[in-house]
Amino acid sequence: MPTIEETKTFLASKDPKKRDQLIDRLLASTDYANYFANKWSSLLRNKRTKTSYQRGNFAFHAWIRDSLQQNKPYDQFVREVVGASGEMLHNPAVAWYREVKTVQNQLEDTAQLFLGTRIQCAQCHHHPFEKWAQRDYFALAGMFTGVKRGKSPGGGQKITDAAGADLKHPRTGQSVPAAGLGSDPVELADPTGRRQALSDWMTAPTNPFLARTIANRLWAHYFGRGLVEPIDDHRATNPASNEKLLRALTSQLREQNYDLKAFTRTLLASRAYQLASSSLPDNELDSQNYSHATQKALPAEVLLDAICQATGVPERFNGWPIGSRAIEIWDNRLPSYFFRIFGRPQRVSVCECERGNEPSISQALHLMNSPESFQKIRHRDGRAAALAAKKLSDEQVIDQLFLATLSRLATDRERKLLQAAFTESSGNRREAVEDILWTLLNTKEFLYNH
Repeated sequence: MPTIEETKTFLASKDPKKRDQLIDRLLASTDYANYFANKWSSLLRNKRTKTSYQRGNFAFHAWIRDSLQQNKPYDQFVREVVGASGEMLHNPAVAWYREVKTVQNQLEDTAQLFLGTRIQCAQCHHHPFEKWAQRDYFALAGMFTGVKRGKSPGGGQKITDAAGADLKHPRTGQSVPAAGLGSDPVELADPTGRRQALSDWMTAPTNPFLARTIANRLWAHYFGRGLVEPIDDHRATNPASNEKLLRALTSQLREQNYDLKAFTRTLLASRAYQLASSSLPDNELDSQNYSHATQKALPAEVLLDAICQATGVPERFNGWPIGSRAIEIWDNRLPSYFFRIFGRPQRVSVCECERGNEPSISQALHLMNSPESFQKIRHRDGRAAALAAKKLSDEQVIDQLFLATLSRLATDRERKLLQAAFTESSGNRREAVEDILWTLLNTKEFLYNH
């Protein structure tokens, strides 16, 4: 969240370009890289297990974060993941192959995550809702048969490329030449170059999947719903809600040479993104045409960081320095009841649906009644105690709390309503401030992006 001073400066500014300037500052910040590094770590299954090489987990997360901070072109990012080779500490992207161990895992994760195609059904029979047949499945799978896994001298794993071999069709027994989806068989000048050929096909300007998939994924992230929904299930029988728009976004992303920050800037500066979440009688039931903003629950890590910032009390993460933010924590096995009930993914799936975003009674009760929540609100060094000790009027305290939690000033009606907390506190000013802070932390306006 913005600090109180950042919010006041933005609200007071009369510069017509202040929103565009803010977008540029946010995209250049480490917060952008930290947020999306956490997201991509989940999608790429960067998870700690009992047998995993934890230095590799850390290195892979750092590599993802640095790639985002440097604004590495997305096609290059994909190429470096899919074609990763070497030792984990020298090339952290090979950590992806630690979790996607089989040809089947590698094929299906690549197709779903980067190509927006759920091709799993075609392993056993012709896809019931798409044109892909078993031959297409095993042709794409043949791109990964050369992956060779070994151990590096310093620990972790080493990925190299061997010659590989074309796979046989399970029904006919005939060899299926390796090929991209819907493409001609690859011609390999180097028998160990299967993944190189795959990367070349995926990132080619004529590839129909890569740019379209990431354009739709980013649209869904910011707008709450993809133009194609589910976002990783592109097929003829599941068309985009606005095909013309998705084609335009795809073309723009290619023209921008897969510059994700430039593409994101386009989305955030659009009129559609800047719409309020309030609706009109004619569009209150609209959930796919973007006539108003979609209210979205904050992800677990973002919400915990927001609570810490609003209360002025940092979370203590086992093994991490005081002041570490939840969005920076790469360790998916870190014990945290908050993460568990608010749906942080365990990174066992390539699907974004693994992250829980539906409200629950457990979440509501935790925010309202848990000792952890009260400890932050009542902390002697927290925001409530500090405000109560300052020589501020009741109205000024209320405004400070609104700026710290909802990033806006209170309305006259809200100030009048909340002043009752000071009247009813029997002179205990700190208790009144704590009650107001507790109330604001439990509002939908605080808990949701809107």
